[in-house]
Order: sequence, then C-alpha cells, then structure tokens
Amino acid sequence: MKYLTSRFGQIAFEEKEILFLPKGILGYSQLSKYVIIEKDEYEPFKWLQSVEESDIAFVIVDPTFFFPDYKLELHEKELEELNFQQMKELSPYVIVTVPPDHSQTSADLLGPLVINFKKRIAKQVVMPNSPYTTKHYILDELKKQLKRKRIAEEKNLSNEP
Repeated sequence: MKYLTSRFGQIAFEEKEILFLPKGILGYSQLSKYVIIEKDEYEPFKWLQSVEESDIAFVIVDPTFFFPDYKLELHEKELEELNFQQMKELSPYVIVTVPPDHSQTSADLLGPLVINFKKRIAKQVVMPNSPYTTKHYILDELKKQLKRKRIAEEKNLSNEP
C-alpha cells in the first residue's frame, strides 16, 4: 500500500503493518489506523503516522530509554482489550512533544500507548493514580542520568587502591 503524508511524502507499507487503535488517541478518537515509521536519523524516536489523515503523526519513544524506572500501571479491563497472552507481548511507548525550543521537549508518561505488536493492536491508557504527568522533560532527565553516572564513576575511582 502507498499513502501520501504531509511530513514524509509518499510512504509504502503492507496492510499487515497497520496498527489498530480502536479508540484512537486522546483528541483523535476518530482515527484508528496508524503505521510506525522508523528512521535511523530519528533514533530512539519513531513516528506514529495516521493512514487516515495525512497531517497527523506523533513522535513516540520507548519511555524506558529516558526514564529507566518507568512502570506501567494498567487495569485488568484495559489489558483485556489488547488481546495478549503474556505481559512481554506488550510494549509501552509515550508521545513526545517537540516545541520550537527543543530544550523543552517532553514525554507524556501519564498517557502511554500500549502496543501488542503480535496482534497489531494498541491502546492509549491514562494512569490516573500514577506519579507521572503529561510533561516530563527529556533533556532534564538525560542530565540527571549523566550526573548519576558521573557520581557512580567517581565513587568507583575513589574505591580503587
């Protein structure tokens, strides 16, 4: 199949690559069919491109890349809709907002997308009792991780004879 997008021009994909979001994404509930676009130059980010509305695409990322301790808090009913056998079949992704000031790039950890790649079905869930918010600043988190790494390295060096 081929589809003309406003961001990537014409993309080619197979029907089996379509990801179905029965309830859509918050604010876009009318759109339920997407493909994931991966390009080396965007790693670790990916694009979730609608194949129903050419202007709609979301930047997504595996939240554990920037937030290693990220935990999904899902209710049993939400899990049933994803038609899976084992938790390892589910992959979390979060939507990333990239404003003109890239230093303010943030990830929505409160409303992750949970994807069952095996069944090609996904759902955006909202985790109302979680410690997360809709704006976790990615660059701030990277700085914290680098600082923790430096401290650990310094501690290791000071313990050497």
